[in-house]
Amino acid sequence: MSRFFNESRKARQSASHVSDRPNVDLHQAVSNLKERMGAQSKGSSHASELTFRNAAIPLEDSNELAAQVTEVRLEKCRRMRLPRTEEKSFLLAQYNDSMQAAVEAYRTLRTRLVKQQTRQGTRSLVITSAAPGEGKTLTALNLALCYAKIENWPVLLIDADLRTRGLSLLLGHPPAPGLGELLEDGSSYESAILRTDMPNLYFLPAGDSSAPPPELFSGANWKELIGWCSESFRMVIIDSPPVLNLADFELIAAPCESTLVIVRARKSQRDSLAKILAQVEPGKLAGIVFNSTEETQNGYYRYTGPPSDRKPTS
Repeated sequence: MSRFFNESRKARQSASHVSDRPNVDLHQAVSNLKERMGAQSKGSSHASELTFRNAAIPLEDSNELAAQVTEVRLEKCRRMRLPRTEEKSFLLAQYNDSMQAAVEAYRTLRTRLVKQQTRQGTRSLVITSAAPGEGKTLTALNLALCYAKIENWPVLLIDADLRTRGLSLLLGHPPAPGLGELLEDGSSYESAILRTDMPNLYFLPAGDSSAPPPELFSGANWKELIGWCSESFRMVIIDSPPVLNLADFELIAAPCESTLVIVRARKSQRDSLAKILAQVEPGKLAGIVFNSTEETQNGYYRYTGPPSDRKPTS
């Protein structure tokens, strides 16, 4: 368990009586929270976490808590504008009749994942596939755009594919620092995470690093980051490298709570899917997306839930 979670637990225990207060002035509490954190902003990059948790405890039952937490922690983060030139990549941002089936499919996927997330309490989702070219990056992007449409659901999209940086390139290759610098040099979260021009959507680009990805993801900084992000956002979506032939995926998925596997029609091999499922912890499998099905099958892709949700077929 990370140092951050240990501190959070102590804060929760020491102030447990505060959480029983019935009528909390949300805006006043957040205002006080900003003043406390601002007074200590010259400290370390993760300063005031204990103070933050003490102040946030009375708000935990509010629907606005997640949005307020994100706003406070990333008040001074950099901003970026999402590109508007890749029509098929930004289905939710550029809705049109020709892409209606795909848009509705992403919305359906989001709805099912939200139900699952609400039931299980998960906040981090790793999206992967067997090999490149199966649609995991586009699924991660459009699913994040879909989540961001929910009121008071701040979403963080992370490009954890440090080998290709495909998601970062798709979003205009934002300047450093990014995930690579954060894991290698300990850059602050606020300096690396970007607020996009779509409300509720934040992005952590791949950035640059000199160390091999497996070394970066096996260190403590990755676990600390996921812990911090899970406390700061309602949903964290991670674009991971493909599973097969790389050590990255298992290291990335280890501190995360769920995994979504992308399978491309007429491309993915059955034995590859079997190998993937053998590497994903059964309790973490959120489902399988069958990508690029024919439009006559009523969708851009189909979603299959985790094993416990599947009905037997003859």
